[in-house]
Amino acid sequence: RMYLEQITAALEAEGFETFLPHRDAGILGDLSDIRERERLFRGDMHALEACDLVVALLTGADQDSGTCGELGYAYAKGKPCFGISDDVRRMNNLIWGLCDEGKAIARDIPGLLSLVKNHRS
Repeated sequence: RMYLEQITAALEAEGFETFLPHRDAGILGDLSDIRERERLFRGDMHALEACDLVVALLTGADQDSGTCGELGYAYAKGKPCFGISDDVRRMNNLIWGLCDEGKAIARDIPGLLSLVKNHRS
């Protein structure tokens, strides 16, 4: 979560309005709490509907399933999808494709900022 918060802070410093699920909607603690699940799901979907683009942390041996769902939804809605990953060789090919066939994936935060700012211009 700390790296997500660093990415978010960097985007906000550049003037982007952000939605960070664990910060802005909360964390699901009790998986059996249906009302809380609904609240978090609806908050995430509202943010996806309202956003102009999506930035996803894709580092790791396998990408987070929730992040992948968000990317797929945003892509289907025609929203640009950006990723940040230190190693695209392990990335799922579909996720790579959703991020402009890899052209919208950066290796670090400065690279991500450059991609997103160039898109905004």
